[in-house]
Amino acid sequence: MKKKLHILFLFTAISTLFMACVKDLDFDQTDDIILSPVVALDFIFFNINSENFSEISPTNLVVTDTTFFDFLNEDFLVDNLIKADFYFKNTNSLPSQLITQYQFLDENNVLHYEITIPVNSGAISNPVITEYTELIDEASIGNLVLSNKLVVNVIAPSSLVNLDGTLNLESKTTYYLRLEE
Repeated sequence: MKKKLHILFLFTAISTLFMACVKDLDFDQTDDIILSPVVALDFIFFNINSENFSEISPTNLVVTDTTFFDFLNEDFLVDNLIKADFYFKNTNSLPSQLITQYQFLDENNVLHYEITIPVNSGAISNPVITEYTELIDEASIGNLVLSNKLVVNVIAPSSLVNLDGTLNLESKTTYYLRLEE
């Protein structure tokens, strides 16, 4: 008896599925689909101290590093990237105000985008955090995607020889994409 009840229930459920009302599907609407993914990534990090400045010379006022990246100028991003946000968090325990400079260059060292951030002075006992967000909108994003390397300069206004402390950078970037047919 139970087996007949299960078969009757299964037959009723399948019959209901075939008799249900279904609206005609318009597959042409797939052309109107726009996806807007947001991708958040770590960007660059560093820890420097006064010795990094004095390793080059006692009067050196700049520490420079170059990072190569070629994903920004790939066709997919050039065609679909609509804006980007760069977040920088500097923790400074050096008793000197600094300037961090981020230069986005192409393979011929042509500057396409630049971010300059003043970093407040701090102390070993009281490190100072300076946060900054650069919003790159749709009008400016074309310059950014022409870049394939980043030159980072940390500039000191005077010699840091015999000064104790560090500058720590943490940064993130968020890319906003638009994918459409």
